[in-house]
Amino acid sequence: MPAPSQTMSIETLIDCLITDPARLKTVNYAEMGVPTFLIGEDACLPPTPAQADPAPADSLGQDFAALASALAMRKPELDMDDIAKLLELLGLRNFLPQEQAVPVSGELSLPPAPPVLRELAEGLAQSRAIRLVNFHATPRYREAEYRVQIEALARDFEPVTPANFASAIDGRWEHDRPGVLPALFEGYRDNLDVLLPILEEFGFTAWFFIPSGFLNVPADEQRSYAANHTLHLPEIDEYPGERYALTWDEARDIARRGHAFACHTRTHNHVTPDTPRAVLEDEIAVAKAEMERELGIPVEIFCWLEGVALGINPEADALLRQSGYRYLLSNFKIQKLQ
Repeated sequence: MPAPSQTMSIETLIDCLITDPARLKTVNYAEMGVPTFLIGEDACLPPTPAQADPAPADSLGQDFAALASALAMRKPELDMDDIAKLLELLGLRNFLPQEQAVPVSGELSLPPAPPVLRELAEGLAQSRAIRLVNFHATPRYREAEYRVQIEALARDFEPVTPANFASAIDGRWEHDRPGVLPALFEGYRDNLDVLLPILEEFGFTAWFFIPSGFLNVPADEQRSYAANHTLHLPEIDEYPGERYALTWDEARDIARRGHAFACHTRTHNHVTPDTPRAVLEDEIAVAKAEMERELGIPVEIFCWLEGVALGINPEADALLRQSGYRYLLSNFKIQKLQ
């Protein structure tokens, strides 16, 4: 990569964008902290009219537009996977130490792509973006890598907490440093044993997105349950013969220590336009009631398996609001529900 003081040509950038997604395909996403950006959207308000290319109030919007436009020179039609990879690359060059942030020469407009591309560019430009690092299993044999990531984040970023969460996604962030949110998915025991001590050492609030039913599964059934519910365990089993999920007692202790919990459905399920009402109620309402009963705190954020946003199933959208959730986290957005 060029030195940070140099300006990267469009041709060089295109070459990087072609090779980087191929490199990212080798990443074990079940074990690594993956950076991304989500855009805050107030889903209580009517949609705003489409705008021209976003004004560069925040350079992140301009950088993202340049990345997308450059990639489109080789691949004219960008799909959702392309957009997810671009966000990850932006994160790697913006707030994790793996890559150098490099200015791009020339002005580029957004290519034809799903509407979310323009929404992301506008949100990034308007400082409505929140930085996430997504973790799933966090095995002990990667502990040193996690420490490098978290220590680097602590140098430049402010923890996102329940108290400042709303301001982190609506452009009202009042801290001098940008915020970052470590999201720990699935409720794995090694999140408590390995990653949480590192996060606490550097002053971060952990955000646990758990499928509540996983914590109820007997220890001797947890591996088969994980295999049947898209819960990816590490390549090396560090708890042979023992449980792999958190217990509710452990979760309560984590909550008492000031960390946050969100609902990732009850059975690690996704939603489709045809998902039956009974399934929706179990995944949305029953899961929320179970978590609040066990944790003794409000659970106000929901996230589907595969990160589905509003609009796929209107009945599910209505039930999220009726159940009292305030936010829906998806692959590209954090949508305010009420």
